[in-house]
Amino acid sequence: MKWPDKNEREKFEIKGFIEAYSRLPEARQFQVDSKGDAPDYVVKDGATNEEFGVELTSVYLDDRSVPDVHKRNEERRAIIPDDENTLDRYEKRLIAKIIEKVCKARKHYNTARPLILAIYINEYISIYLDRPELDSFVQRYEGVFDSMVPFSEVVFWNLNNEGVFRVRPESTS
Repeated sequence: MKWPDKNEREKFEIKGFIEAYSRLPEARQFQVDSKGDAPDYVVKDGATNEEFGVELTSVYLDDRSVPDVHKRNEERRAIIPDDENTLDRYEKRLIAKIIEKVCKARKHYNTARPLILAIYINEYISIYLDRPELDSFVQRYEGVFDSMVPFSEVVFWNLNNEGVFRVRPESTS
């Protein structure tokens, strides 16, 4: 299996993020304005022309997930057990990535426009992450989400059934 390079991956992710974001309540209809670095993209709301910076990231269960599980050459599907401990490990990696991105953004990102952290949920165990689990996750790490500035929101996308989940400092809608 040919794994996409960074440029291909980012193009795929920004397109997927924009599609997922459009399914949120009160969603904006984003279009790519420019490619950048810190944040990865500037998008524009088609209705208001308001610009937002979008930082893309994806989180895997561990550093071996891609080569050992996702790039398998086997034809048969991988079995994904509903394991609470594995899901807990994945959630800890998610929160660690959010903290890492918040710290980087505070020091190095262009904050002239509102920033959105777009997290591509691309790990097989995530089939067990649905709304109740994500609500619980946000409550457990409420302090992190309440202090996620300079990000105005964190958006988890590529969830089950084309799901998308947004967290803002004041709410979890």
